[in-house]
Amino acid sequence: MTKKIIPESDLTNIAIIGSGPTALFLLKYIWENIDILKLKIKKITIFEKEEVLGIGMPYNSKTTDIYNLANISSEEIPMLQESFADWLRKQSPELLEKLNVRDFPIDDSEVYSRVSLGHYFEEQFKLLISALESKGIEVIQKVRCEVADISKDKNQLVVTDCHQEKTQFSTVIIANGHEWRGEDKPESGYFASPWPIHKLIPENGEGYNFPVGTLGASLSAFDVVTSLSHRAGTFKKENGKLSFKKNDANPNFKIVLHSSEGWLPHLQYEQKEPIREIYRHFNRNQILQLIDQDGFLRIENYFVHLCRPALIEAFRKDHLEDVVKKLNDSSFSFKDLVELMSQKHEYINSFEGMKKEMVTAKNSVENKIPIYWMETLDDLMYSLNYHVDLLPAEDHLFFHKEIMSFLMNVIAALPLQSANILLALYDANCIELKAGFVNFPEDSFGKGKTKITLKSEDGNEEEIEYQLFVNCGGEKKLELEDYPFQSLVKQEVISTATAKCAEENICKEKAKNSDKIDLFQTENGLEMKLSGIQIDSSYRTINKENVANAFLYDINFTHANGLRPYSYGLQACSATSLIVVQSWLAEIVEDKNVSEEIETITELYEDVDGL
Repeated sequence: MTKKIIPESDLTNIAIIGSGPTALFLLKYIWENIDILKLKIKKITIFEKEEVLGIGMPYNSKTTDIYNLANISSEEIPMLQESFADWLRKQSPELLEKLNVRDFPIDDSEVYSRVSLGHYFEEQFKLLISALESKGIEVIQKVRCEVADISKDKNQLVVTDCHQEKTQFSTVIIANGHEWRGEDKPESGYFASPWPIHKLIPENGEGYNFPVGTLGASLSAFDVVTSLSHRAGTFKKENGKLSFKKNDANPNFKIVLHSSEGWLPHLQYEQKEPIREIYRHFNRNQILQLIDQDGFLRIENYFVHLCRPALIEAFRKDHLEDVVKKLNDSSFSFKDLVELMSQKHEYINSFEGMKKEMVTAKNSVENKIPIYWMETLDDLMYSLNYHVDLLPAEDHLFFHKEIMSFLMNVIAALPLQSANILLALYDANCIELKAGFVNFPEDSFGKGKTKITLKSEDGNEEEIEYQLFVNCGGEKKLELEDYPFQSLVKQEVISTATAKCAEENICKEKAKNSDKIDLFQTENGLEMKLSGIQIDSSYRTINKENVANAFLYDINFTHANGLRPYSYGLQACSATSLIVVQSWLAEIVEDKNVSEEIETITELYEDVDGL
């Protein structure tokens, strides 16, 4: 929490950097509160580097492929002007064919193509802009206009675009989405990310006639799998089962997924409450009571007092009495639960394990039977995400090392359609999963090949060469030198996210054993550097003097992933934008800064629908 804050936001002239889903939800909540906000907001300027507003990188046909699925159903998307499923039902057969929507009737719980979701977002964006303009808000749309830099001039911000045009704003909201900072090496067949995915697809539209490697077996890796396999062969559905046959031109096609643990994600499951809530399983008073005299929320206390009761009930509903018994043992820790559920997810052969799991998952989805423990744990981690700035440095380390990898591998839900594609490729001997840690030796990138070393748990090393290797490990954690608007860094308008050590000796001991832990002494005690930038609870950026900038908000998840590590996709886009708008309303209506104390921001979490 910050000690002091610039008194009031000036919302007269707002710039929004980026026009993806986070910006879309921001406009939605401005519109929903327009009767109050139109007294303050006169002009909104939206900067978008692409040709069309509202789509967002993951859903843009320039970035993604027609075969890539959205990984989220209509019922899981916070409501806009109309639901995604209702929008699809209104579209012409010709457009649906173009968007690769082929399963009818349209179902609210079904997952559809990512490009179809992008078209939906684009139309919702247009509707919201028209609605805001009808209430007298001037909306300036700057397309093909990437922002090159942002700088501070007194209490105004100056935005410099790619045309070197400079414009002053009273408030800037950074919502510029995904940034892939790695460097592709196409001459070696190495790609630092799958995006835009068209760079991986042969120009002639044919498939590859050699094994393709991916770093990671995440949802992004499956985008690579679906795009390349549809070019290398044909999928056919007979008697409800999907099969795959390679084209005669590429008999050597295969995809090799590299996962450190050797895991494939869990499958899509039915949810009782598809939309997450911060205080679904406990109330704000219960969590506030866990804050100790030093101002810390300890993660094990969070698990014992708030997670354990909810999880016992969930596992009982799932008839997993063996887990209930362990949770009833007071010595059973958060780490114990992670290890137990990870073991349940481990199979000698992950694809054979997925086949077994498919029976349960299909039954869950088709017969509307929730899998309570997954949904409950996801809710609890979503709740923790909005209180992470209360954790001491030691618990940040635990969360990132033990919990995040578990959530990404075990809780991440793979759509059943994607699983059917994987299993069809597996039955055709066209996909393989290799466990172990991937490293790139000094001579990794040769002409026409990428060499990796694969180190297994028992210490054995294997050297493998690929003609095409795609890093699907996700975006790298952001450091201050990577921040896209470097004038803000030089002017010390923004600062690095940090966490204070609760027990300095423990922090120092951990730092001795890891060169990734950066500790430094401050007047408040020993602190640890986190990834990303410092923000307050309303997503105001924090300057070098520990003062919140009421004129600069950053709602880009990758910029604040140290303090908000678990961003639940589109629902997090909605919640983040809602918090920003609600903080403005509290300022305007109640003359209250909700970010000043944990007690006030948690009131907002509890009282506002959609959080």
